[in-house]
Amino acid sequence: METATQQVLTSPVLVGELSEFNLVHILQLLNECNANGVLQVKKGALYGIMYFEHGQIIDAHVLTYDGEDAIYEIFLWLTGKFAFYSLPVQRPKTIKRPTEDLILTGARYDERWRKLCKLGINSKTILKAKSQEEISRMIAEEEEGTIHLAQADQEFLTIVDGTKTLGEIANQLGYNRRKLVTILSFLLTNNFLDIVSVDNASPFSDGSQAFMPELD
Repeated sequence: METATQQVLTSPVLVGELSEFNLVHILQLLNECNANGVLQVKKGALYGIMYFEHGQIIDAHVLTYDGEDAIYEIFLWLTGKFAFYSLPVQRPKTIKRPTEDLILTGARYDERWRKLCKLGINSKTILKAKSQEEISRMIAEEEEGTIHLAQADQEFLTIVDGTKTLGEIANQLGYNRRKLVTILSFLLTNNFLDIVSVDNASPFSDGSQAFMPELD
């Protein structure tokens, strides 16, 4: 005989496709409704889950990520299916930040990733850094303090030589997807990188893979 929880899990109160309903809007709705329950997100063989208590995300898991890292990873899934099950949640509260803050941060990753997708960026993309002299000149031409290269940005620029694929570089540096999206977005926006080649057979188009599957 099914338990009460199992019976509830057979009837989600909210279902849809991430391609039609932005994750930002889904989380905002559940937050505003003070929802209690479980949000499940599936992208091909990948599976993520978030736990809600009174509209706040208290825990999350996906792949090898937990907590906030799991939430931001799911923000990089632009396609997939979601379902929310309304039920009491009894779990340790591993996420302390207010859900409103998580949504704002996640929305930034979502925006950056969508821009990279429009450029055709994926694990087979080959990039080349501008020369150090040209980068220094570009920074100097901006208002003082406007552009600052973090250590991770500088590390990335030293290895992007126009021959390695983005997947190879990510593996060599050990960056996770979220860090890679942040670095790429910043460097491409400021024209510190040139796109040498793009593989038009994007791994996201069939909805079965995540960005940078090599990092899983």
